[in-house]
Amino acid sequence: MQGKCPMSDMQLNMAMEPGKNYFKDALDSGKFIFLAECHVPVMESRCEAAVERIMPLAQMMADQQDLCGGLALTDRRDAPWSAVEISAALPEKLRQRNICFVSGDGRNAEAVKNQFTLAANSRSLNVVPVSGNAAPMTVKECRNRAYCGSVEQLKLLREGYDELFPGTVINPYHYDSCTALATYGALNEKIASGAQFVISQSGWDMLQNQTLAWYLLRQKQFLPLIAHLTWLTADRVEKIIAGEYPGLRMTAAFRKLLSRELLGSKAQFDAAQYRRMELQVAGCRLMGYSGVIISGVDVPARAAMLASRIRTALREFNSFEHWLSEYREHQASAEMGFGSRAFHLFDRVLRRQYPFDEPPEITEPEVPEFSIREKAAYKLKRFFFAHADRERPERDRLLKKLLANCRSCKQCTLPQHHFFCVKNCPKRLEHGPCGGVKEDGSCEIGTGECVFVQIMRCERALMAQNSLES
Repeated sequence: MQGKCPMSDMQLNMAMEPGKNYFKDALDSGKFIFLAECHVPVMESRCEAAVERIMPLAQMMADQQDLCGGLALTDRRDAPWSAVEISAALPEKLRQRNICFVSGDGRNAEAVKNQFTLAANSRSLNVVPVSGNAAPMTVKECRNRAYCGSVEQLKLLREGYDELFPGTVINPYHYDSCTALATYGALNEKIASGAQFVISQSGWDMLQNQTLAWYLLRQKQFLPLIAHLTWLTADRVEKIIAGEYPGLRMTAAFRKLLSRELLGSKAQFDAAQYRRMELQVAGCRLMGYSGVIISGVDVPARAAMLASRIRTALREFNSFEHWLSEYREHQASAEMGFGSRAFHLFDRVLRRQYPFDEPPEITEPEVPEFSIREKAAYKLKRFFFAHADRERPERDRLLKKLLANCRSCKQCTLPQHHFFCVKNCPKRLEHGPCGGVKEDGSCEIGTGECVFVQIMRCERALMAQNSLES
C-alpha cells in the first residue's frame, strides 16, 4: 500500500488553472526531449523530504530548455510514495515536463483509478501504465498479489480521464520469433486501448530500435517514440549480468567489450560510456525518435554533462550514413543481436534511414516444432472446448483443469487463445507478455514458458502463417 502524501491532499483541493502540457506540446512540435529516469526515494519518511531530495535534479532538467528536459518518475515496490504523489508535490511548472510510470504491481483497478484521479487533479498529465516487475517473488506470491495490467489501465483511462496523456512501453529486444511476435501483438493491443506515445524498454541494440520505428511506420501508427537508454557504470554492468534488471540483457560480445573498457581508468571508462550515449541518442534521433529517457542520471552534475553531450551529438551527426559508420566503429563489431540464428522482424534494418523507398515486409519465421504430445493435447482440447466461450464457465471445469490448467475464469476464452488459459500468467495479464519475459520465452518468475509465447508458438505451428498479419 502506498503512503499518503499530505502535499498530494493539498493539490487535490486546489482549483488548478488549466495549463499547457509542456511534454505533449514538445512532442507535437517536433522538439527533442531528454528525460532523466528518477526512482521514487525509498528512505524518506516524509513526502516533503522525498520531494526535496529530487528537486535539484528536477530543476536541472527543467533548465534544459532546448532539449525539453524533465523527469521520468518511476514507482518502486518498496517506496512509501507513488510516482504520481511525488509529481503532485512538485511545483506545477515542473509537473508538466515530467512523465509518471504508474505500476499495476500491488494495485487493483480502484487503486489505479485513485492514482489517475490524483494525476488529473494535480495536472501531472503524462502517465505511462506498466504492469510492474514480479521477478523477486515466487509464482504463488505473485498470484496472491494484486496486479492491474497496462492494457487494463489504458482502458480505465478512457473512463473519464480525457485530460491525461497516456503512453505505453514495449520491450523490442527479443530474438526468439514467438516471443517477438507476441510482444508486438501486445503493443497493438495497447495502442488500440488508447496509448498515444510509445517508450522502448532499455537496451543497446540499435537494430531493434530501428525495427520498432519501422514497425510503427509500416502499421501507419504515427505515434511519438521515446528510447529508454541506460548510463553504464561498473556496478551497474555487474548487476545487469547478474539478472537484477528484468528484461535488460547483454550479449557475450558486448560484455567482453565492456570488460575491456573496464581495464582502463575510471575516466577512460566514463569517456567510452559518454561516447556510447552520444551515439545512441543521435542514432535514435535519426531513426525518428522524439526523445530519450536515460536511467542512471541520479545527480544534477551528470544530467548537465549528458545534456551537453546530447547537444554535441545532435549537431555532429546530420546523416544516417555518418552516424552508422561511427556507431559500428565504437562498438568494435560487438554483436548486439544474440547470434546469426536470432529472429529479426525485418530484413536489411540498420542499413538505411527510412523504409519509404521499399516498404519492409515482416520476416517469415521458421515454423516452430510441435511435438506429437502437443498436437494430441491440442486436438483433445479443441474437441472438448470448441464452444467453451459460449457455454457456462463452470461446465466441464474438471476436464478444463486437467487438459488446460483452467483457472476458473468468469468468462472462458479458451477458443480465442488456442485453448490455453491466459489466466495462467502469474500477473493475470490477458493481452500479451510483459516486458520481463525472458529471452527464451520463459516467464520472468517461473520455470515454464510464458503462456502468451505458448499461444503464439501454437498458432505458428498450426497455421504456419505470419501471426502479426493475422
